[in-house]
Amino acid sequence: MAKISVLIADDHEIVRFGISTFLSSADDVEVVGEASTGKECITLFQETHPDICILDIDMPDQSGIETAKEIREFKEETKILILSMHINENILREALEANINGYLLKNSEKADILHGIKAIIKGQQVFSDPISDIMKESFLNKGNQSGSHAKHNITSREQEILQLIIDGLTSKQIADKLYISPRTVDTHRANLMEKLEINNIAELVRYAIQHNLVTVD
Repeated sequence: MAKISVLIADDHEIVRFGISTFLSSADDVEVVGEASTGKECITLFQETHPDICILDIDMPDQSGIETAKEIREFKEETKILILSMHINENILREALEANINGYLLKNSEKADILHGIKAIIKGQQVFSDPISDIMKESFLNKGNQSGSHAKHNITSREQEILQLIIDGLTSKQIADKLYISPRTVDTHRANLMEKLEINNIAELVRYAIQHNLVTVD
């Protein structure tokens, strides 16, 4: 099985070294590059084409969020994990708008970072608990949730599947839980995206949270 290729961008050398050393110890992960600035990250990205980029927010020339947007312009399917010490609603909103796949705090356990990378590669969204709390407080308490469902013409089954997607389950896991086929799950997901005029899962997650269509534990 091919290893997960990872590019790390952080302006603190000791942080890069720590993350790189730990991830390189995993049998199924390969660190293909380390950058100290956003622009250096973009250059390395174009050279290495990693599966996932781990980005700090604060970097000398451009932020991790700006770097994430630029990466998306080159290759939309690349996974992006923000790893930062910042916990701020405005920063989080900007990060979600940049279509990230996860946001972990730097005080996370090393094992959580590795687990997060593997979960993101599988198509899941990963957030540290304090980040999830901000998402819940900022987005889910605005408006009436059931009204939002009706407004978007989402069926009860689509809502059920949407919630399980937000919870991080794969199509197969959702199918097993609901006793339906993975193909049926994919059909419901496609219908959801068509109704909401959304093109990918990351956008679906962000939209669902911002418009109070789901709950976040």
